[in-house]
Amino acid sequence: MEQASWAAALRLNSFTCYSLAAEVHLGAEVVREIVADWRRSGAVVEIGRGDKNRLRFAVKEGQTELPRRTRRDGTYLRTGTAQGNMWRAMRGLGTFTPTDLAAHSNTTDVKVSVEDALAYCQMLVRSAHIRVHRKGLPGRREAVYRLIRNTGPLPPCERRIRAVWDENLQEYAHIADGGRT
Repeated sequence: MEQASWAAALRLNSFTCYSLAAEVHLGAEVVREIVADWRRSGAVVEIGRGDKNRLRFAVKEGQTELPRRTRRDGTYLRTGTAQGNMWRAMRGLGTFTPTDLAAHSNTTDVKVSVEDALAYCQMLVRSAHIRVHRKGLPGRREAVYRLIRNTGPLPPCERRIRAVWDENLQEYAHIADGGRT
């Protein structure tokens, strides 16, 4: 999704978020977020206003590499993880199978198998981020999942924590700070 947008931005002399969205067949809001991120990283520059007073952008001279993703505060996002790629794909697709997810999440740097995608889907079903949209039939068709809780750009991930459980009180008596006891 972002790679295709970047390739289109490089092809065009200048673009608005709407023209780029039309070029890559994505929603204008998604492209607006991507372009804002590129702008924060300095990869694109504002060059004025175009049709309907929309901001026009151009790729900064000499910039050919896809810029690293940043947060609004300018710090870099961790990218290039299997979970990160799958989460971005889920957010773009809306409904998907594990095979769809694996296909949209593979890059030259990160390999995502159908089994990895299925395991991530099962974890996100447990956390109520996604739900089963259509049940699968073993050996005949895969389950189809739907994203129901899009909490932002960072991928939800399972964590293991060290804690002390008090059976008498039926509560945690201590949760270790940062995984340290």
